[in-house]
Amino acid sequence: MIEFQDVHASRGRQAVLKGVSVRVAPGEVVALVGRSGSGKTTLLRLVNRMLHADAGTVRVAGKAVDDWDETALRRQTGYAIQDVGLFPHLTVAENISVVPRLLNWEAARTAARVDELLVLVGLAAAEFRARWPDELSGGQRQRVGLARALAADPPVLLMDEPFGALDPVTRAELHREFQRLHASQPRSVLLVTHDLAEAFALAQRVAVLHEGRMIACSTPAVLVESSDPHVRTLVETRFG
Repeated sequence: MIEFQDVHASRGRQAVLKGVSVRVAPGEVVALVGRSGSGKTTLLRLVNRMLHADAGTVRVAGKAVDDWDETALRRQTGYAIQDVGLFPHLTVAENISVVPRLLNWEAARTAARVDELLVLVGLAAAEFRARWPDELSGGQRQRVGLARALAADPPVLLMDEPFGALDPVTRAELHREFQRLHASQPRSVLLVTHDLAEAFALAQRVAVLHEGRMIACSTPAVLVESSDPHVRTLVETRFG
């Protein structure tokens, strides 16, 4: 569903990605981990053309991203980020329904989808649909942000540190919600995180980036046995 083939990218004169190749299968969750500046977010943003590769190919659903209509591509890729980015002048329901309304869904279909998603992310529709973003806790805003990313049922979900700013208890709750959601509605997910434990909990495979190169991509069970010094450092720092 998502494929990077020998991808290079730079920021100014600074090389950020150096020949990265990886595939994400339909319904698979792949986490991107590594130190700050290793290229995780850059790789993520190549998928929906928020950034462009200098060389190599990025594909979504078998089609090079440069061959997609940009608007159509972004409607295929839900996007959830750490600071959520809810529109403060829109209610919860209006925030969630942004993409369905752009797609000219009928009002009844949109309203039903909003209520369905609120229930899916653990928020009572009758209680939350008319609230404003500043009336929500941080965890509730993250849940609404996830619902908005899923509103038009995209086959691809991009997540950039979506749980990073939350307290440990709320974070654990949202991890469980994500796992439950993915079990009921599988989709291809690319998840950027600094937390290796989070990556191991949520992803089928974990890709380790170091200085713009992908040095490992495997299951958590394989990674904990890795002899690569950079992978070992990540594992030992997180798990001791």
